[in-house]
Amino acid sequence: MASPTKKLPPKRERTRHQILNAALKLFARKDAGEASISDVIAEAEIANGTFYNHFKTKEELLEASSLTLIESLASEVETIMGDLDDPAERMALAGIYFFKKARMDSNWAWALIRIAAVAPRMSDMLLSYPLRDLQRGTASGKFSIESTETALGLFVGSLHYGIRNILEGRAKNKLHDREMMTLVLRSFGVKVEIAKKLASKGFERAWKED
Repeated sequence: MASPTKKLPPKRERTRHQILNAALKLFARKDAGEASISDVIAEAEIANGTFYNHFKTKEELLEASSLTLIESLASEVETIMGDLDDPAERMALAGIYFFKKARMDSNWAWALIRIAAVAPRMSDMLLSYPLRDLQRGTASGKFSIESTETALGLFVGSLHYGIRNILEGRAKNKLHDREMMTLVLRSFGVKVEIAKKLASKGFERAWKED
């Protein structure tokens, strides 16, 4: 996982946020690979020099954008499942919460998908969060997997595919989210009835405030 952003003076911090917010708005509308630094500067309504005071390259901007998208959601997820100990239940809830976020904020979701397509660090960041639960589930015997790396890839790949299903209108029914996480848990060796139960609990918890 990327190291935390260095603390900046308030004015520089506000400008940095202004640039990042502009970039995320732009990436919600346009493929990140096609968007240029000039596009971001125009969206943020700043001078060229102001941009380069904060980011030297587009790659730096993409990594910072990735961190902004993921850290904010990860904090929300950790809060909502703070009292959960079962690693399978935690992973089900985390996945469903990602899907909920995509349903509630399509701009966030499109930015996530488009940045992930051109920023390898995005996947590394996404992988870092479920790793501990996957390791705990394997050590406790709840999961039966041969490769942690493969299991992590399947989890993150399911999030990407599920979010695209939502954005592109193939998953208008929210039950799609529960079914996706049921399949993920089953792929980890969780028995079908238990997987369904845990995914249902995660679904109810994620949406209970709405």
